[in-house]
Amino acid sequence: MKKLIIISGSTRLIKEPAEPIPAIQRFDGVFIRLVRKYLKQLRDFDILILSPVYGLIKAEQKIGFKEPIHGSWRDLNLSEDDVSKLRESSLSTFQKLLAKRQYDEIYVNVGKSMLKTIEGFEEIAPQTVKITYSQGPGIGPKMAHMKNWIESHIHAS
Repeated sequence: MKKLIIISGSTRLIKEPAEPIPAIQRFDGVFIRLVRKYLKQLRDFDILILSPVYGLIKAEQKIGFKEPIHGSWRDLNLSEDDVSKLRESSLSTFQKLLAKRQYDEIYVNVGKSMLKTIEGFEEIAPQTVKITYSQGPGIGPKMAHMKNWIESHIHAS
């Protein structure tokens, strides 16, 4: 059965080309780079990227270059209205995906501020789906956790 990875985009973006390219190629944060490293081996995986600009989008969705929101997303201060709009569109995207696909596991690696924008997705997912959140007190430990999770699931399939 398929797995789903939900990761944050990043404020680090590839500027060229300016015309739309897949989101997985446009965003260039450390977690995105880790997923790109394993992309060819992730045959039974779907990847969704969470961004404060686009909401929850498929990794292959083509997006153009937009200037990133300045500063760290850890310090991102979205208004309640922004969070509500992003949550509504993101949960809708998630529901549409679940209508087409079945997953046995979902791995989530998003920051605390962005987690609010997908709050409630656990209730939409079937109860049989195992949901794993990235673990660790910072980027390094979360990176190691995500890498170990990906590698264990590549080798298991």
